[in-house]
Amino acid sequence: MMAVSCTGFLKENPKTFLSPDTYFTTEAQMQAAVDGLYTFLDDIFDSDVEVGTQRFVFLEYLTGYGQRMRAASGIYMDQANLLTITEENTQVEALWKSAYLALENCNVAIAGIEASTAEVSESSRNYLLGQSYFMRAYHYFNLVRLWGDIPLKITPTTDLSDTQIPLTSVSGVYDRIVKDLTHAEELMEGQDWNCTDGHVGLSAVKALLAKVYITMAGYPLQLGKDYYDLAYEKAKEIYQNAGITLYSSYDAMRTAKYACGGEVILTIEREADNAGAPMHTALLPYPEVSNISQNSAYGGAIASTEEFYDSFTAGDLRKTDYGYLTKHYHALDGSADIAVNAPYIYKYWDNDAARNSGKSAMAYPLIRYADVLLLMAEAKVMADGGNTTDTDAIQAYTLVRQRAIPSDQAPASLDFDTVYKERLWELCFETQTWYDMLRTRKALDTATGNIVDLVGYQTPGHEAAFEEEDLLLPYPLREKRLNPNLVRE
Repeated sequence: MMAVSCTGFLKENPKTFLSPDTYFTTEAQMQAAVDGLYTFLDDIFDSDVEVGTQRFVFLEYLTGYGQRMRAASGIYMDQANLLTITEENTQVEALWKSAYLALENCNVAIAGIEASTAEVSESSRNYLLGQSYFMRAYHYFNLVRLWGDIPLKITPTTDLSDTQIPLTSVSGVYDRIVKDLTHAEELMEGQDWNCTDGHVGLSAVKALLAKVYITMAGYPLQLGKDYYDLAYEKAKEIYQNAGITLYSSYDAMRTAKYACGGEVILTIEREADNAGAPMHTALLPYPEVSNISQNSAYGGAIASTEEFYDSFTAGDLRKTDYGYLTKHYHALDGSADIAVNAPYIYKYWDNDAARNSGKSAMAYPLIRYADVLLLMAEAKVMADGGNTTDTDAIQAYTLVRQRAIPSDQAPASLDFDTVYKERLWELCFETQTWYDMLRTRKALDTATGNIVDLVGYQTPGHEAAFEEEDLLLPYPLREKRLNPNLVRE
């Protein structure tokens, strides 16, 4: 486990197992164990040997709205574009392994803190436990969405021979996720809604619970209206009580480096020298374009397809150069802007990295207020049967929409297609879109501008249409050899 403090969040130390019986004897040890849970969030930045193969890029390839500019010499990133992902895929194995390593550490932290007799205030103990339960729910939420039925384990491993855990159904996993998040919510009642030091605040717990509820309302469980209502009410709690506002511009969000605070509710914090962010370099143009960044040799991981870029409404500031996407870059020497060969992702552009060392401290958002607002609007639309005139839902949608197109007026009513398109545009290339596609079973047809059924549709970055079997990742071959229970019926 990685032990860190609030101010030294990103210091690298070995990850290993801690014993609940011998370690949790002081509050400082408890804090270190919980801080260590945050280090697993950045495992999506890990990569294979090949350039531009980070896990977050792989997850974006699944949507089919991005394209790889750098030729792939390995097969595993290509499999996401070809929709031919196999059980040997190293990306699949790494995502699985990382999540279960994180979960083991969550189980150890929960058991250790709950059993500890150390003198710790009730408030501090509850906050530490609340973060731990949140993290366990977070990782199980990602696993169940990507794989469906999965092994569910909520106690620390004490015997390495006890590893052949049976599969738990999707509904059973969601039951546990909801229990963990509602318990975290109770434990953190009275804590700050929003943390600016990278830790989980009450807003993050409620936001994740809203995302869980709206997912349960959709596929694969299809629990419908009651869960759309739950998602709406949970998101509305943040809307009414958290005191969060959107950044006034996209550049302001980049200047703030997506750090917790402002509209960012949960993020992966970075530090340039020792734990830098990969987005600046990985998302640079390819072939290499000189005079735009001090570090421009390793780009080309992913760019928007032209079709997705063209799907944005005319005048949308997110597709205008230097919004979320760009077709030009400012020259470092102040000369004319430099045109590039595709719509590149500018969301995470780091001027400090470009002009100085090439090292970036840009954080990566996991939950933003814009996500919560659009989730709130969508949940109310669906709870009301596909169309709503609810004032709060319309205002939530309009806050996001008017930042993109300031001249737009609030609509009289909202329908699903309108809100869903806005989610695809607003949250593009934040590893949110694939999860939205899975729970709605819907995609944006970039040729027509219509929302269509996901199965049977070929997104512009893929070479085949989606089939039902493409919607879950295969169990990793290595894990199947260790656990013969990993078999789909």
